[in-house]
Amino acid sequence: MNNLRFPYARADLNKNDIKAVLKVLETQYLAQGQVVKKFEEKLKNKFDVSDAIICNSGTAALHSVYRSLGLNNENGIITTPITFLATANAARMCNAPVFFTDVDSKSGLMTPKKLQEAFNRVKFKVKAVVVVHLGGHLCDLEGLSKVAKKYNSFIIEDACHALGALHYGKKNSLIGSCKYSLATTFSFHAIKNITMGEGGAITTNNSNLANKIKLNISHGMIRNKREMINPPKDAPWYYQMKDIGWNYRASEISCALGLSQFKRINKIIEKRDIIANLYKNHLAHNEYISLPKFSNRKYGEGWHLFQLNIDFKKLKVKKQEFIKHLRNHSIGSQVHYIPLVYQPYYSNNEEKKFLIEAATFYNNTISIPMYTGLNKKNVRFIAKVINNFFNITN
Repeated sequence: MNNLRFPYARADLNKNDIKAVLKVLETQYLAQGQVVKKFEEKLKNKFDVSDAIICNSGTAALHSVYRSLGLNNENGIITTPITFLATANAARMCNAPVFFTDVDSKSGLMTPKKLQEAFNRVKFKVKAVVVVHLGGHLCDLEGLSKVAKKYNSFIIEDACHALGALHYGKKNSLIGSCKYSLATTFSFHAIKNITMGEGGAITTNNSNLANKIKLNISHGMIRNKREMINPPKDAPWYYQMKDIGWNYRASEISCALGLSQFKRINKIIEKRDIIANLYKNHLAHNEYISLPKFSNRKYGEGWHLFQLNIDFKKLKVKKQEFIKHLRNHSIGSQVHYIPLVYQPYYSNNEEKKFLIEAATFYNNTISIPMYTGLNKKNVRFIAKVINNFFNITN
């Protein structure tokens, strides 16, 4: 990917980011310091939630939420098969069962209708429905929450692609404000809308859940004597562990980068929106391509990905041929995602036969370059190469 002139993704880094990281390195205070706390406070204020917790990956965020919620072999999740491995794997790390619902074949998103169909078939207690805002496009949170409530299930948002997006509904709210969910998880991986290199976060308005998550990401270690069982007197070094935890803490270094980037999240989303609209202008007349849905509302999408929907089977063309054509012009691409039931670990899932639209979405969809470093000339060139594949002139 790095050898391509236009990889499918690239981080948005500037001099201020570098200065922020160097400043931490110069202090030589690299872990469990004030930068982590400051980043958490910024997230808390931005999303207007009671708690924001930084951790070292989006996977750690998901696992910490699942485990703190009490997922186990009797309490599982329903989620989409069109997502990265971690959404489901983090539940299996809790020994919890996972049930996959079908998706809309054009957007790849879970819908209330598909969720209801899944609840009609699932055979275990569903403690949480894990909603994935694929590519930065938002699910119908109102509709999904109504279905989940009927079964006393919580909504958890996997918003790793949707940082900075605004959900428009009865309650207009930023993704991360948890207006319809128990918790929202984010990833700050190298190519997400903002990056910590590797990193993640959880937002929630449930203080009990937040306290459990905080323990889970730091070895289960308790420092507050009021929460201990018979702590010794006059022992300031003393700590206690009532339950096992993990080391999911993020460093001051990675949080310095994340905090610096987060200050310009709105500008980053605005740039991505401009790029998306440039693609729309150059590709809208291509009858062989279906473009992603545009809300035409400010921050209505996170635009982590720009996905083309192409009926390769109908055109009697292999997806590999299209990818090779792009690569021959130094343009990267990616597929988001291989349905999880196609993975050997999940391949015995009996629900595969019901996931028809998920299979269609996978077969037809490809992600093309989407990052803030692209300019008008770049997008015009990429669109021209795409249109030329179908013998269409810009």
